[in-house]
Amino acid sequence: MMISAPVFAEPVACPGRDEAFLNTFLKNTGVIVDWDLDESVWRAAGRAFHSYATRRRKQGGSGPRLILADFLIGAHALERGCELLTLGARLYGAAFPRLRTFGV
Repeated sequence: MMISAPVFAEPVACPGRDEAFLNTFLKNTGVIVDWDLDESVWRAAGRAFHSYATRRRKQGGSGPRLILADFLIGAHALERGCELLTLGARLYGAAFPRLRTFGV
């Protein structure tokens, strides 16, 4: 299993967690971090974020607001040819139709 750099950064901010805890967890579970976000990932994330923002404006901005990191995660999985395990399968399906997702 692999995670992208934004996925690594988010839990570091959780109360009671820190980078050392996360490093230990990743080591114990065998999860690796892909630190490299190539140009193709940034471009795909930007396009998907733009489409999302356009849809959100047309719909009146209802529902939770997403951030660029959400789209970097999806673009990373898509560009690496990976499947994405997520609580937001609907979000990623709309943003990245070719990305195979699995809901938790």
